[in-house]
Amino acid sequence: MSLVSAVFLVFVAAVLLLYYIVPKSFRFWVVLAASLAFAAFLGFYTLLFVTVSAVLCYIGGLLAGPSKSGKKGNAARTAATVITVVINIALLCAVKYYNVLGFAAERLNLLFGASEQANTFFLYAVPVGMSFYVLQTTGYILDCRWEKISPEKNFFKVLLFSTYFPQLMSGPMNTYASLSAEFEKMKDVKFSVSRISDGAVRIAWGFFKKLVIAERAAMVVNMVYADHVNFTGWYVPLGVFFFAIQLYTDFSGCMDVVIGVSHMLGIELPENFNVPFFSKTVKEYWRRWHITLGAWLRDYLMYPVLKSTPLIKIGDWSKAKFGKKNGKKVPTYIALLILWFAVGYWHGGLWNYVIGSGILHFIYIVLGMIFEPLFKKIRPKIGADKLYFRIFQSVRTFVLMLTGFVFFRSASVKDAVDMYAAIFRRGGVALNWANFSASGLDLANLIVLCAGVLLLVLVDAYKYRPGEDEEPRSFTGMLRSKGIVLLWAAFMVLFIATLIFGMYGLGYDSGSFIYARI
Repeated sequence: MSLVSAVFLVFVAAVLLLYYIVPKSFRFWVVLAASLAFAAFLGFYTLLFVTVSAVLCYIGGLLAGPSKSGKKGNAARTAATVITVVINIALLCAVKYYNVLGFAAERLNLLFGASEQANTFFLYAVPVGMSFYVLQTTGYILDCRWEKISPEKNFFKVLLFSTYFPQLMSGPMNTYASLSAEFEKMKDVKFSVSRISDGAVRIAWGFFKKLVIAERAAMVVNMVYADHVNFTGWYVPLGVFFFAIQLYTDFSGCMDVVIGVSHMLGIELPENFNVPFFSKTVKEYWRRWHITLGAWLRDYLMYPVLKSTPLIKIGDWSKAKFGKKNGKKVPTYIALLILWFAVGYWHGGLWNYVIGSGILHFIYIVLGMIFEPLFKKIRPKIGADKLYFRIFQSVRTFVLMLTGFVFFRSASVKDAVDMYAAIFRRGGVALNWANFSASGLDLANLIVLCAGVLLLVLVDAYKYRPGEDEEPRSFTGMLRSKGIVLLWAAFMVLFIATLIFGMYGLGYDSGSFIYARI
């Protein structure tokens, strides 16, 4: 079931109807049943794997957490934590990344009797959103071990945490403490027209971004990336630029739908985007893009690595060798390298992902840290507080992100390198309207795309706040403050625009969100 489909809207409407007419004490069961039904709609293997992950999460939490009697020793708890976390992550790697195992993958193909032409068992069994809910359940087990929370005794609460349907496909990621607190509030939620209207506008905005903007941008992206032997020169930067637009509107549009649906239920999910393309540095960009993934990796990977015995020893050695000021940076750089390698590998398990989503950003951030003392001296002399310099910083950061997107979208490292070479290659088709429109983006579609991107920029400009950790301004809140009529007028404009200009129907796989396939 696609998040941007009439079927999903009917499903949500049915869930909302049941949610608000049943006794409040039954709402938990309505949402749990809806979540399991949604997983089943996504496929048998999605339901199977998300249930297995929930069982591992539940058992792992009980074994990793302290017992009231105090009979469980730290060694036993640590062993239980390691075993359940390794099994959880191993299932993810086995299913998602088996195709990079070479000979081992061929053996698995033979084991399951797959022919060369047929899908293998693991390819067929890849469940939607597995990369998201596996990390989320792993975080729960670690929180129990670190005694941040008490292990949940009620399996069905853990099951809902693992399967909550709005966020199942693409996040945002949550901790058990935050999401379970939202579930507890369900019995106190009252039906509210403002809550429904706010959620409806957020969902309509998500549909608009996905179906009107992302699907049109994909036309140029697919054309350039599929044939950069012919589409060379300026076609390559155009293709990379449109991919940035496609990826942002695709993923953030998905988040708008997810957060909007959840808001209608009175369950507030964390924002996953905070106007990332306005960022002045790469570090700031990653505090604004896929925020919950960054927070998860920081809390459950980077900080524990920094506190580990090997890193502490390396820190002591480097301080003695290079001095206290420089020596303490060495373990930080090592932890950052591990973090960014993990980010890249999480996105796909191939070197183009590791480089494009990981190592490049590690290099950018470390270089920024190294040269920060020099930048501090230069900024006052060049008017760093001026608007033109802030615009320069945002453009520079955006260009740096585009270099990573070349690898992210390419099929391989070799393909990405060839994309870079294609910028300077001659002999391709000329950059003119006839050849450009071969992508399917004719004049009418280009006008719609440009109008959609302009609207996106205006909305993001309103939402933008310069502080990295500041919540973005609520656009729906602003509309509501002007009156309910304006709010519903905005909904109708977005709804009609998506109905008229949206790319959907036969021949389009608009429901296939990019990050849902990760």
